[in-house]
Amino acid sequence: MLFTSYSFIGFITVVFLLYYLIPKRCQWPFLLAASYTFYYIASPSYLIFIGVTTVSTYVVSLRLDALKETQDAYIKSHKETLSREEKKAYKASVKKKQWRWLLLCLFFNLGILAVLKYTNFMIANFNGILHALGNGGQISFIDLVLPMGISFYTFQTMGYIIDVYRGTCPAQKNLFKLALFVSFFPQLVQGPISRYNDLSNSLYERHDFDTKSISYGLYRILWGFFKKLVIAERLGVLVNTVYGDYEGYPGAYIWVATACYAFQLYTDFSGCMDIVLGLSESLGIMLPENF
Repeated sequence: MLFTSYSFIGFITVVFLLYYLIPKRCQWPFLLAASYTFYYIASPSYLIFIGVTTVSTYVVSLRLDALKETQDAYIKSHKETLSREEKKAYKASVKKKQWRWLLLCLFFNLGILAVLKYTNFMIANFNGILHALGNGGQISFIDLVLPMGISFYTFQTMGYIIDVYRGTCPAQKNLFKLALFVSFFPQLVQGPISRYNDLSNSLYERHDFDTKSISYGLYRILWGFFKKLVIAERLGVLVNTVYGDYEGYPGAYIWVATACYAFQLYTDFSGCMDIVLGLSESLGIMLPENF
């Protein structure tokens, strides 16, 4: 579902209206349902992958938290009998167990990303090497599903599990709240990647209909559409014309087209960011700035 499509505009309009009509206690569960609906519309099979990442991260985060609680309880109950060296050794053993759980989570989820995103890339390179060596054999490509936004939600959840391991953020005990953090639909396709401590408060709290933040958010959405549809799309016409027949244009035109291409990329991506940030702000949720 492209940000500039009529279906996306219709979707966010319905979400916006219902978000402020339903009871405030239901706002974050509604956002979770909307996010999974957004993902389901893209492809029902995508839900399997984001679900696996969410559940695996949830289980490991609880395990890390349980090990820390067990450590604190043990040291507190034996603080009179344990020497400094014994406390240090015990903490090191617990940290080692946490490290193993962290590695398991990282390898599992980053492994899913690597297999789905880079398997065919590696096959293509290997086939190129075989061709260069004069070997006629070729490895067939694998028909793999590449879930929408897998890089964004994978790195966001891995950032969360690392923060839990470091003790800089608590493990989320509610699976559905963690699922919303992972799948929040405005940032699912383009980012930005958010830290749990930065996003969780505004994501789960209740939001009133604030005219100021809503008007600014809607203004920013319109500005994002302008940058993407007017500036980036018009620059794309010039860039495609020159690059499509670069031999027929003198060098100055190539330089101008190259500069326009850089600005096209910037306005296209930053326009998407404005739409994401504006939509989130209109819902009372603040995301970190990218630019």
